[in-house]
Amino acid sequence: MTPEEREAFYDHEIAPVLMELARKCEDNGVSFVATVEWQPGETGETATIQESAGIKLRMAHWAVAAHGNADALIGALVKHGKEHGHNSIYLHMLESHS
Repeated sequence: MTPEEREAFYDHEIAPVLMELARKCEDNGVSFVATVEWQPGETGETATIQESAGIKLRMAHWAVAAHGNADALIGALVKHGKEHGHNSIYLHMLESHS
Protein backbone atom coordinates (compact mmCIF):
# COMPACT_ATOMS: atom_id res chain seq x y z
CA MET A 1 0.00 0.00 0.00
CA THR A 2 1.12 3.54 -0.64
CA PRO A 3 1.16 6.06 2.22
CA GLU A 4 -1.96 7.65 0.74
CA GLU A 5 -3.73 4.30 0.69
CA ARG A 6 -2.70 3.59 4.29
CA GLU A 7 -3.99 7.01 5.34
CA ALA A 8 -7.29 6.37 3.55
CA PHE A 9 -7.51 2.97 5.28
CA TYR A 10 -6.96 4.70 8.62
CA ASP A 11 -9.53 7.41 7.84
CA HIS A 12 -12.23 5.01 6.64
CA GLU A 13 -11.64 1.84 8.67
CA ILE A 14 -9.64 2.56 11.82
CA ALA A 15 -10.51 6.10 12.95
CA PRO A 16 -14.27 5.44 13.14
CA VAL A 17 -13.71 2.31 15.24
CA LEU A 18 -11.33 4.15 17.56
CA MET A 19 -13.85 6.97 17.95
CA GLU A 20 -16.56 4.48 18.83
CA LEU A 21 -14.28 2.89 21.43
CA ALA A 22 -13.39 6.30 22.84
CA ARG A 23 -17.09 7.20 23.18
CA LYS A 24 -17.82 3.91 24.94
CA CYS A 25 -14.91 4.54 27.28
CA GLU A 26 -16.01 8.11 27.97
CA ASP A 27 -19.60 7.01 28.65
CA ASN A 28 -18.28 4.58 31.25
CA GLY A 29 -15.67 6.80 32.92
CA VAL A 30 -12.67 5.14 31.28
CA SER A 31 -9.75 7.07 29.80
CA PHE A 32 -8.56 6.07 26.32
CA VAL A 33 -5.54 7.06 24.20
CA ALA A 34 -4.67 5.67 20.77
CA THR A 35 -2.28 6.74 18.05
CA VAL A 36 -1.83 5.21 14.61
CA GLU A 37 1.03 5.91 12.21
CA TRP A 38 0.60 5.19 8.49
CA GLN A 39 4.02 6.59 7.60
CA PRO A 40 6.79 8.16 9.70
CA GLY A 41 5.52 11.43 11.13
CA GLU A 42 1.98 10.97 9.80
CA THR A 43 -0.40 9.95 12.56
CA GLY A 44 -3.96 10.01 13.73
CA GLU A 45 -4.92 10.24 17.37
CA THR A 46 -8.03 9.51 19.37
CA ALA A 47 -8.29 10.23 23.09
CA THR A 48 -10.69 10.81 25.91
CA ILE A 49 -9.16 11.64 29.27
CA GLN A 50 -11.19 11.45 32.46
CA GLU A 51 -10.69 14.08 35.16
CA SER A 52 -9.51 11.31 37.48
CA ALA A 53 -6.96 9.88 35.01
CA GLY A 54 -3.63 8.87 36.50
CA ILE A 55 -0.21 10.13 35.56
CA LYS A 56 0.64 7.07 33.42
CA LEU A 57 -2.29 7.74 31.07
CA ARG A 58 -1.72 11.50 31.10
CA MET A 59 1.93 11.05 30.15
CA ALA A 60 0.95 8.79 27.25
CA HIS A 61 -1.57 11.41 26.10
CA TRP A 62 0.98 14.23 26.36
CA ALA A 63 3.46 12.19 24.30
CA VAL A 64 0.85 11.58 21.60
CA ALA A 65 -0.28 15.23 21.63
CA ALA A 66 3.35 16.43 21.36
CA HIS A 67 3.68 14.85 17.87
CA GLY A 68 7.36 14.08 18.42
CA ASN A 69 8.18 17.53 19.81
CA ALA A 70 10.28 16.96 22.95
CA ASP A 71 9.79 20.56 24.11
CA ALA A 72 6.00 20.17 24.04
CA LEU A 73 6.20 16.92 26.00
CA ILE A 74 8.64 18.30 28.55
CA GLY A 75 6.55 21.46 28.86
CA ALA A 76 3.48 19.38 29.71
CA LEU A 77 5.48 17.42 32.29
CA VAL A 78 6.87 20.60 33.84
CA LYS A 79 3.44 22.24 33.98
CA HIS A 80 1.85 19.22 35.62
CA GLY A 81 4.75 18.92 38.05
CA LYS A 82 4.41 22.57 39.12
CA GLU A 83 0.65 22.21 39.60
CA HIS A 84 0.59 18.81 41.30
CA GLY A 85 4.10 18.18 42.62
CA HIS A 86 6.46 15.45 41.45
CA ASN A 87 9.38 13.28 42.49
CA SER A 88 11.31 13.51 39.20
CA ILE A 89 15.06 14.03 39.41
CA TYR A 90 15.05 15.50 35.89
CA LEU A 91 12.22 17.96 36.56
CA HIS A 92 14.05 19.08 39.71
CA MET A 93 17.16 19.63 37.58
CA LEU A 94 15.14 21.74 35.13
CA GLU A 95 13.64 23.77 37.99
CA SER A 96 17.09 24.52 39.40
CA HIS A 97 18.17 25.96 36.01
CA SER A 98 15.20 28.30 35.59
